[in-house]
Amino acid sequence: MNRDFSKAFHYKKWANTQLLDLGEQQFSGLPESDATFFVRILNHTTVVDSLFISRILREPEKYSDDNTVETPTFLELRERVNENDSWLVQYSKTVQQEELERVVSFKFVDGDTGQMSVTEILIHLLTHGSNHRGMASRVLAANNLERPKDTFTRYLHQLEPLRRVIV
Repeated sequence: MNRDFSKAFHYKKWANTQLLDLGEQQFSGLPESDATFFVRILNHTTVVDSLFISRILREPEKYSDDNTVETPTFLELRERVNENDSWLVQYSKTVQQEELERVVSFKFVDGDTGQMSVTEILIHLLTHGSNHRGMASRVLAANNLERPKDTFTRYLHQLEPLRRVIV
């Protein structure tokens, strides 16, 4: 199971890097409101990643909301995303089945309580990140800018070009 998670989190890191690279290259082509949205929606994603990483680790959470008050610079955003993605890649390589089944009880930032297995948390982080990458990519497309080809199939075939060869 964690081999699949490892591949999925490598993909998440690759897709985030692709989006951040294209976003940064074209940032000046975005109207101010779209530029702010682009950074804030991706910042929201990394804040949520951080909250759930803290919950997995049983550590105090670094954030009290699902986004920061201040909009980070592009460099700060990139560093936060990379830190969380790198942690998730490493964790997914080594996590054991018993840990994946562990149920984590926590409080959402709105004060509501919840319980999820580590597996469910990891699935949430993958789907949540994909959703918000799509929203950020839409900002680029709406401004006639290039957006990444963010698909798992593209990632796999770029990583392993021999998958293109049919025998």
